[in-house]
Amino acid sequence: MKRINMKKYLCISLLILSLSGSGQIINQIKESDIQGITNLPGDSFSGADSKRYLGSSFDLYIEYGIKKIFVNHYVLMNDTALLEVCIMVNAPSAFGIYSMSIPQCIQWNRYGSFSCTNPYQVKAVSGNLFISASNKTGTQSGQALCEQLVKLVIDYNPQDIWYAPALAQSEIAAPFTNTLRYIKGPLGLMKALPAWSKMFEDLNFHMFTMNIITPEYTGILARIIFPDENTLSSFMTKSELDVMSDPDKPIQTSNGSYRSWYKINSNKILFMETNSSAITIRYFLPVVPDDKWLEEKLSE
Repeated sequence: MKRINMKKYLCISLLILSLSGSGQIINQIKESDIQGITNLPGDSFSGADSKRYLGSSFDLYIEYGIKKIFVNHYVLMNDTALLEVCIMVNAPSAFGIYSMSIPQCIQWNRYGSFSCTNPYQVKAVSGNLFISASNKTGTQSGQALCEQLVKLVIDYNPQDIWYAPALAQSEIAAPFTNTLRYIKGPLGLMKALPAWSKMFEDLNFHMFTMNIITPEYTGILARIIFPDENTLSSFMTKSELDVMSDPDKPIQTSNGSYRSWYKINSNKILFMETNSSAITIRYFLPVVPDDKWLEEKLSE
């Protein structure tokens, strides 16, 4: 865990909120933390009550495993910022919601494990926290307020460092890291990658995907985990591949794309779909063994 400066910690007015079943506390930002700021009355939502705030997004957040969401408005001079802090079931789920909601970014990864900044919004992931601060004006001062709020949430709620899978750490895949997404159910798949929905129909899974875009070819690279070998076999059938397929020889499918796969173990694979027969999945194999990185559990 990250250490924080105790003097800073003690000078903050803390509102400590225990999350049911999570054993986690949240230190919220108060007016004494930023000179001249006004903290308007806030709210928090958990369980089915979250639907009152999330509306049509509720089912997606439930699919990813939301525990609680804290909502506050802050006013500083001419700027008003909305701060939302979502406590998710684990770090991959927090990243998953982040990856589904990031807008066009001007700056990447300045805060937490992942972040996206533009004049109107700052979104970030820190452990199992998904943090979003937004303003309506898009002014320099509005952006600065959002950045300050996100940084304070991260500084005063230290989390375990989370690493993306080794697939996203490889030198070849590095240029495409900002396209990384985490999908763990049909709603996330329909939102992020609807063209793949039929391949995963009625299957339990979770996966990371990256969009590979080069002058020579385009494609989608994925690391997929299934609950068991039978589910993996069902996916292979749906994706028009065979368990004996050679990773170095992509297979052209009925939609004209080329697919290849690489077996990591009995229920985890790398999978790729491209518009080129010359690109194989082996080209993207990470140097670092994947079992050295965080493993998510389907039951979480």
